[in-house]
Amino acid sequence: MYSGLRFGLLGPTVVYDADGVPRPVNSAKGRVLLTALLLEPGRVVSVEVLKDALWGGTPPASAHASLQNHVTRLRRLLDDPDRLRSVPPGYQLRVSEGELDVRLFETRIGAARVAHARRDWERAVTEAAAALGLWRGTPLTGMPPGLGGLSLVQRLEEARLFALECRYEAELELGRGMSDGDARLSGLAPELAALVAEFPLREAFHRQLMMVLYRTGRRAEALAVHRDLRRTLIHELGVEPGLTVREAHLEILRDDDSGSGSAELADAA
Repeated sequence: MYSGLRFGLLGPTVVYDADGVPRPVNSAKGRVLLTALLLEPGRVVSVEVLKDALWGGTPPASAHASLQNHVTRLRRLLDDPDRLRSVPPGYQLRVSEGELDVRLFETRIGAARVAHARRDWERAVTEAAAALGLWRGTPLTGMPPGLGGLSLVQRLEEARLFALECRYEAELELGRGMSDGDARLSGLAPELAALVAEFPLREAFHRQLMMVLYRTGRRAEALAVHRDLRRTLIHELGVEPGLTVREAHLEILRDDDSGSGSAELADAA
């Protein structure tokens, strides 16, 4: 756990104690309240916005008093009287640098992008792995759709997929020049196979699985991954695999001592 991390949105909303141990917010309304405040970290969230978040636009007559009760319970959980302040027209949750997992996640993703662009593969692996280590599940799990975090969830999920692609790409590059490269890559095959099954139209994972299998002596399986991808893309989208997948496929076919490569090339034509 990162030192100083206090709040988590990358999965069910949690508060971390001083030792980094997550303390789930047991009350459903308390989780919604904390999430609504964390979506605007350090900024004042109006009472009306919080009521809409807690009661879906139809607050009861007792909403104001009930909101105050939920705020009191949340203050108790935070165990810091200065964390959550009443600031007209609502409430402000103080979140310092490095205390919210979403901010750390996006910082690590940015560093991974830079490292990838510079072909600094060791750094890319480190930063991508650090970002992925913060991920506990789908962000804002269990929160009402009206909370306004849909675009954030989509952005974070896409960033996670980039981090996965970045990590595997960097591992493939690092494996080229290492004496234990095959051993390093072999452990990635099950992970990539699971991602291929989960994201059957995402070509990057298929290409990476193809290359991992090929470089660890499983050429026939690598070609089978390509055949399955091509069949799926044609059936679902009416398109052929993209350039990077085609290049990986040709690389595998050219390293063919058995003569079956010509048949594969003919099938792909």
